[in-house]
Amino acid sequence: MVNAPIHDLLIRLKNAYMARKKDVEGIQYSKFKVRVLELLQKFKFIDSFETVWEWALKTLTVQLHVTGNLVEDIPVIRMYSKPSKRRYIGRQDIRPVAGWRWIWILSTSQWLMASHEAKKKKIWGELIAEIY
Repeated sequence: MVNAPIHDLLIRLKNAYMARKKDVEGIQYSKFKVRVLELLQKFKFIDSFETVWEWALKTLTVQLHVTGNLVEDIPVIRMYSKPSKRRYIGRQDIRPVAGWRWIWILSTSQWLMASHEAKKKKIWGELIAEIY
């Protein structure tokens, strides 16, 4: 049993990038993970993902986004909220986006979204992770 499933997902993706893998298989399914993967796909951190049924168990398979530049391939991931200590930020604390490949993942009252989307809607939430 994993204590922080979103952290596990993000670390698995980062480790796969570091190992130069093309995909990650066997990720346990949850709607929260699917939404995180949708955000990562939208901002081109991954190419695609799909749900796979293995008997009665639902898993996710993620196709990683690979470019020719080794430095740009590996995303930097910083975790902020933990199950034992949540970190919330107000709408005034959301920094402007530094580049097109930089996001904060926020859990808000309107589901998960990137930081600049939350800033536009003027809502606050729990800061899950920073990825660039």
